[in-house]
Amino acid sequence: MNVEHAQQTTAAEIRTAIKAATPRAVYPDDEFGSPESPSVRVAGWDPEETQSNERLLKQSTSHLTKQGWKVFPETTDSDDRSARIIKPGLASGRLYASNQSLTFTGSVEV
Repeated sequence: MNVEHAQQTTAAEIRTAIKAATPRAVYPDDEFGSPESPSVRVAGWDPEETQSNERLLKQSTSHLTKQGWKVFPETTDSDDRSARIIKPGLASGRLYASNQSLTFTGSVEV
């Protein structure tokens, strides 16, 4: 799998997880790094702002776990929530819930 394909696959899986947490999610454009810096940034938010950060993260990571991602919740000192997530052979990064939004930042493996 080349870098671009891995970035697109990662973005699609993260978007699906965000959609599982908040079906009416609003998404800005995904951001991808160059082949030399194979980064991925995907974000989405709950336009109705009805769910807590904890619930958004829990629902999205539950979906990712079913898709083969490994999830490692992290401790925070605020209402924000985050988890380190890894899909062996594809990508790793952090999924962060803040202000009723979810943001993934990470890099792909190729």
